[in-house]
Amino acid sequence: MFSKIGLAFLLLVIFSNLYADSEVVFRVAPYTLKHTNGQLILNFQLNSDKNLIIEDSNKSSKPSDYKKEHQYQIELGIADCDTIKEIRIVEAATKSILFSKSLPRKLCPYGKSTDDFVFGFISDSQLNRDQHENVAKLIAYHHSIEPLQFLINGGDIVQNGNRESEWLEYFKGGKAYLMDIPQIAAVGNHDYRGTIGLGLPKLFKQFLRWEGAENYGNLFFDFPGFQLVVFNSNFIRMTTLESVRLFGWLETKMQEAQKMKKPLILATHFPVYSSSLNKITSQSVIILQNFLVPLLEKYKTPLVLSGHTHMYERSLKDGVNYIVAGPAGGKPNTPSANNPYVKYFDTNARTFTKIKYSNKVFTIETYNEQNILLDNLIINL
Repeated sequence: MFSKIGLAFLLLVIFSNLYADSEVVFRVAPYTLKHTNGQLILNFQLNSDKNLIIEDSNKSSKPSDYKKEHQYQIELGIADCDTIKEIRIVEAATKSILFSKSLPRKLCPYGKSTDDFVFGFISDSQLNRDQHENVAKLIAYHHSIEPLQFLINGGDIVQNGNRESEWLEYFKGGKAYLMDIPQIAAVGNHDYRGTIGLGLPKLFKQFLRWEGAENYGNLFFDFPGFQLVVFNSNFIRMTTLESVRLFGWLETKMQEAQKMKKPLILATHFPVYSSSLNKITSQSVIILQNFLVPLLEKYKTPLVLSGHTHMYERSLKDGVNYIVAGPAGGKPNTPSANNPYVKYFDTNARTFTKIKYSNKVFTIETYNEQNILLDNLIINL
């Protein structure tokens, strides 16, 4: 029987070998996005032109020509209740399997399943590929012992959002989990860096959204037992009218969740409360504290997830829990402000947070890159 370290090492060897092969075929190895309508979207780029068949749970597409370096987004449909979705990419001429994965089963509608619902949270994967790889292996290890339905990235996916080379490094750094766990991403200020105009940054939209996605990247998910909103807090990239409209949209979602008696979780890049503020953060925080906090407290939002400060921090104010992730790839930060609501704080940790929902209880565990449990929280709804 493997120890945790032994199992983690074995997984690392397997992932390294798999990805070494995939890099020959793929410029961007296949990964999936969690669509708001419940289905998954398969994304990839090739290193050379190929004629491929896409097999989705034993349903095969017709052979089609796929061009190198083109970003492909393939809708996989919605899996049947409590089934595992099998995905394969097959070279038509040779029948060689270029990619094959089993993705987490789809949960039944609320009331028909009592199984635990588990997902993960990281943020700020930017800048340092080696450090991102360490966190990626940690995520892969936890996924191997308790499959994650999806992973939320709180934004600042890359350092400079307009540089495709940095996006390619992000996909290589996150290889241990990106091919296995559906992604849900918030947009950070660095994801806008180098871009011009309003709306979503071009490359963020290309890699982490889909055709028809909301213009500013806001997402809403209705899961068994709870709901999730991914909210764009880059207000300096919006008109005042657009910011007001987005807060109106958010309150509508909160009202609907309250009527359905479902808790609603919010994920956004900028933190509401933290011990580190800079010029950019301060502008966004003022808006969040003036307009978001009253909504969170009015509708009894149990949990807010964010990043940006590069320090792990958990706060509590008036029944709302705020978790700020340590950086998955960015450089750790030091305190520069007073947070009167802080409950736990770590300036050095790169973190992965695992969140379990079961029977109206959220169980939250945060680990550092050495897989040491730093912080835990139970929220009874």
